[in-house]
Amino acid sequence: MTTFLALYRGDAVSSAKLLALTADSGLLCDFAARLLAMPRKEQNPDLVLGELEEGRRRALQLVKSEAE
Repeated sequence: MTTFLALYRGDAVSSAKLLALTADSGLLCDFAARLLAMPRKEQNPDLVLGELEEGRRRALQLVKSEAE
């Protein structure tokens, strides 16, 4: 599976322009590691939102481990 990181900038999501795109494994690993190092939010009382957050963290862990 291909993993890439894109940087957009704009007044709104709908009008944002692509500034950079990379598949560099070092940048991907660093970005995923930084997101994983952020403190976890309190346990979400909504089970669906809690599962989405856990899935996001598992995906970041995979990106990080594949890029190492």
